[in-house]
Amino acid sequence: MTTLTAAPPASSVAAAIAAAIVSQTAARAVGSGTWLHGGPVDNDAGATVVRVRGGVIEYTPGDLVITVHAGTTLEELSAVCAASGQMLAIAPYGSPRSTIGAVVATASAAPLAYEDLTVRDLVLGLTAVTGTGDVVRVGGKVVKNVAGFDLVRLNTGAFGTLGIITEVSIRLHAKPIMDHVITGTLIDAPTAWVPRLIANRAPLPMLVRLAPDESAQLFARCTGNEARASALRGIVQSYGARNAFTLGPSDTSNASDSALSESASPVSLLRHVPQQALVLRARTKPAHGAILIEAARVAFPEATLLYHPARGSVRITTLATDNADARVAAFVASAAPSTLFSVVVEQGAVPLPSAADLDLLVKRAFDPHGILNRRRPGSI
Repeated sequence: MTTLTAAPPASSVAAAIAAAIVSQTAARAVGSGTWLHGGPVDNDAGATVVRVRGGVIEYTPGDLVITVHAGTTLEELSAVCAASGQMLAIAPYGSPRSTIGAVVATASAAPLAYEDLTVRDLVLGLTAVTGTGDVVRVGGKVVKNVAGFDLVRLNTGAFGTLGIITEVSIRLHAKPIMDHVITGTLIDAPTAWVPRLIANRAPLPMLVRLAPDESAQLFARCTGNEARASALRGIVQSYGARNAFTLGPSDTSNASDSALSESASPVSLLRHVPQQALVLRARTKPAHGAILIEAARVAFPEATLLYHPARGSVRITTLATDNADARVAAFVASAAPSTLFSVVVEQGAVPLPSAADLDLLVKRAFDPHGILNRRRPGSI
């Protein structure tokens, strides 16, 4: 066990929230400040800024678990874990200077995540300060630790609207011996290759990048020991031969390392998000992927799309405009209700629809004064 920093900063965050309650001002959680225009939170200049600190609290390499302050950046976390041959399984979209608190609060998606894991698969426990100033510690430091209502998952993806996260315990993974990203060009239309990707999908993360006036590019990550990684590469290569797409060179560097660097690796290129972009994530049944891709192309012809065949999701990145809310509404209307499961605004100031009654009740229970990370006008 390695303990690197002392007591948590939850008390100082609680004091800041208590002051915000007295002054009746909004409280805005800020880590490294790299993503202040993301999601549903209003970037209110008059809000009380509550900063969270960084640093490792406790690291037990033998248990593959690390506990850190929420302000710890992904770069810092990667450097500490790498010394023990371990890694965070995801490298979310955006900057390596993003903090782990923001990653958990937003449940950020990650391109070509190791074993297709998500943030919710990795968070074992956390400490948060609610809108009443109470310090709540939930979960633990082992994989099976949930009894009763799962407040860890509730706070993961809540955008800090239920509590300001101050500490996080994360499950780590050993770095694979081989970690390659294979790229290829898909020649046909989505109506042809979407069914083939679903029917022939190997047990590995895949993404398809569709940019204006470019051929669709397939990215597949092959990890494991030498035998497993080689077998996965063979599956992708044979799939290309059967279905007439061309394979490009693979990135033979360690993808988990390059994903958290500023290098021009395939993963880091996929992770890049322009600061002023509008980013949406839409999801449907995997079998309806081609329909969703076409609807996104019609609504946002200038956008770059990232299609995830296993989840049936399309990530849309385009320039933010004054009529962004109308364009998003038109996109939602153009997709058949039976096809479109959900649309999430990851970045950009698009008003979101009001939440359901149950969401309101949960919000009021944790934040009765309505001060935590207030949502933008047009939503609760």
